[in-house]
Amino acid sequence: MKVLLTTLNAKYIHKNLALRWLYVTSFCKETTYIKEYTIKDDPRRIAMEIINMQMDAICFSCYIWNIEETKKIIQIIRQYSDVTILVGGPEVSFESEYLLDEGVDAICIGEGEQANWEYLSSLDHPHPINGIMTKQFPNKTYAYSDLSFNESCEMPYFLEMDQKDMKNRYFYLETSRGCPYRCEYCLSSADNKVRLFSEEYVFSVLEKISQSEIRQVKLLDRTFNCMPQRALRIARYMNEHCLNQIFQFEVVAETLSEELLDFFIHEADKKRFRFEVGVQSFNPKTLQAVGRIQNNERLMEIMHRLIDAGCILHVDLIAGLPYEDLSSFKNSFNTLYGVRASELQCGVLKLLKGTALKRKKGQYDFVYRKEPPYDVLSTRWLSENEMALIHDAAYAVEKFHNSGKCRRSLELLLEKGYLDNAFDAFAALGKELKKMSNYHEYDLFELLRKLTKECLEVDAILMSDYMALHKQRPKRLSCAAVSEAVKKKSYEVLINRGICTQNMCYNYGCVEYYYDNEVKIQAVIYNAAHTYPMRIILSMEDVL
Repeated sequence: MKVLLTTLNAKYIHKNLALRWLYVTSFCKETTYIKEYTIKDDPRRIAMEIINMQMDAICFSCYIWNIEETKKIIQIIRQYSDVTILVGGPEVSFESEYLLDEGVDAICIGEGEQANWEYLSSLDHPHPINGIMTKQFPNKTYAYSDLSFNESCEMPYFLEMDQKDMKNRYFYLETSRGCPYRCEYCLSSADNKVRLFSEEYVFSVLEKISQSEIRQVKLLDRTFNCMPQRALRIARYMNEHCLNQIFQFEVVAETLSEELLDFFIHEADKKRFRFEVGVQSFNPKTLQAVGRIQNNERLMEIMHRLIDAGCILHVDLIAGLPYEDLSSFKNSFNTLYGVRASELQCGVLKLLKGTALKRKKGQYDFVYRKEPPYDVLSTRWLSENEMALIHDAAYAVEKFHNSGKCRRSLELLLEKGYLDNAFDAFAALGKELKKMSNYHEYDLFELLRKLTKECLEVDAILMSDYMALHKQRPKRLSCAAVSEAVKKKSYEVLINRGICTQNMCYNYGCVEYYYDNEVKIQAVIYNAAHTYPMRIILSMEDVL
């Protein structure tokens, strides 16, 4: 039997681990093939390419971001072929019976390493299979793979087909499956029994990673620190042996043990570990309503300790949860922004199939998109206009803060009271930025300048970040310019100190205001090679 395992990834740098698990557990590995596409590829071209492969069965891995395009591909294939089509993945494991009327022969519900192949081997003699739904056998039982069986198979992580691009793509690793928590907005709550791959197996994978050109490793574990001692042993191995890799994993920050904290703060190479912390809300009533156990005081303490130690944190909020009105969300946003994490993601609630919150949609007056990604449009507590305001803020966070381009400027302007609060500032910036079809760094800083009052200190703060972004002399912001006398004196200081020649100063230099606890002067010396310039900070006393 010739079997194609395929999917549409969000980007080329991503790769699908589920397909690779199916491949290594196949009963016909010699005639099983993996072919990955991206959501930007043309559905018709993909469909015709798959048809020309003349497979006996096609297995699609389906997610919230690719299901619509996948359905288009299946419809085209059905116009030309009666090949067996099986779909699986989180997007089709719940509420997907309709696909059996749209060209799909079977739906794999849950984990498919065993169910997928049992179904394909039974095509001549159909019978009920745990985890497989067909018209003949409309089974809805969620299947779980025996992880000891997975471990007995070839590793899915280092297949020959992946060797060439290992260093250019994300490496997805799972050391466990399931989640110990029951957050009602999350699909993982449907599987709240944590199952662990053996430490021996995990260490054998990590050993191979350490000897490879892999750069970015993302753990798929829903809660890396659910078993603190085990997490510590794994993290310590990563730190001591995987010296060329960066690891990213989800943690429940307030439950990090002191021993784990001590390791990450005092022992670990902080550049090689990135923490994903799902905060979602600081509203106690909201957290209780969605079944989320969270000690806000302890959470804030742990986040501050990690950040103060130089650890890299990515933190999340969700807009649209029960009992969170605009005032409450703004409070959550401003509180979390004040932590000063490396990245802040402001997402909108999605009513995912199979989640408890989806079943309660009427109870909370959720209005949401019926097609993926199922975004909530309004709730009993948030109007559509207020949700749009949150979208504006989220957009601006990505462009101004997470990009790093205006991050320091924003923090200083808020700290010194030139902006009232973070949420209102980001919402205003996002609203204006969305009006621009094209924009550059110049536009970001100009928008930020227009939000504040005109004064020398604000100009100095903005010019500090703006000048640091460019390898060539940029278009000037409409900020205060230093006088010719200050410019001339600045060059004299540089020449007298032996830092620059007169030619370098007058042919490649510029002088602007700078801020570092007080207004100063920055002399920026560019070069013909267009590498990042030399930047010398002078006090006002130096140039007056």
